[in-house]
Amino acid sequence: MKFRGIMIDAGPMREFTNIVTTISKLSKECVLRLSDDKLYFIVSEDNSGPAPPVLWCEIPQVVFFSEYQMIGIDEEHKDIYLSVISANLAKSLVTLKSAKSLKIKLTKKQCPCLTLEIEMQSVISQQSRQVTHDIPVVVVPRKMWSDFHEPKVQTPDISIELPTLKQLRTTIDRMRTMAQEVVIRASAEGKLTLQIKTDMAKVSTRFKDLRVEAFEGPIDHSDSETESVAIEDISKLCHCRVDAKKFSMFLSADNISHNRTICSIVHKKLVILCLYTQENVKLQCFITGIVY
Repeated sequence: MKFRGIMIDAGPMREFTNIVTTISKLSKECVLRLSDDKLYFIVSEDNSGPAPPVLWCEIPQVVFFSEYQMIGIDEEHKDIYLSVISANLAKSLVTLKSAKSLKIKLTKKQCPCLTLEIEMQSVISQQSRQVTHDIPVVVVPRKMWSDFHEPKVQTPDISIELPTLKQLRTTIDRMRTMAQEVVIRASAEGKLTLQIKTDMAKVSTRFKDLRVEAFEGPIDHSDSETESVAIEDISKLCHCRVDAKKFSMFLSADNISHNRTICSIVHKKLVILCLYTQENVKLQCFITGIVY
């Protein structure tokens, strides 16, 4: 197996750093999958045992790399799967925002490593200096590759564009001080409601006039806890109760330059949050619903 990639543009290097930093906040470990045309960052629940990924990020290599070469195990199995400590990778990329270039390659030291060679411009001379980081990785056995495929989920009942992530994060972080769970409710009329309940109070924040990407209704509320609202048709409402901390962690992706973020809900079962960038990066987070 061989891998070598070079970045020379400041914009992609800065964006790559932001993506890795966001992933390091979501999980201690991740799997880096290298293919001919894309890089994938994959996070599974607590990284323990075979389980569908909870985070799936795909990055087109042609946008980020000026040079990109890789050779997999064989012609039939062309990809490379590497388990890496997310924080180690993020810390190594801190200086990348002011670097001239980055070379990433798969090396064999005392153990397999991702070696990062970062060329920095000296502040006191015209000469540049090189900083090298060797990040230990574990090669994922081929028999485990199926654990790191993109999750297949049923068609969401609704997909709605979210307001700004910074605004959402401020709201949800305030709610987290009062409750551990939040109900995300979306309507086909372009309304998004975040609601928490405690023994002392019920707090709701509503956003309206949002773009609805898709609606598969009507929604069956025969066994639902959705409250009747006189002015709303509940057949156009769907909701899901999720862990407020997990929702907030996804919202930390607001440091990634993006052009839209979509929230898709499978009624009462699953919330899929998907962030898109102008560079065709797609970051998806899957949060399983809490059902009582």
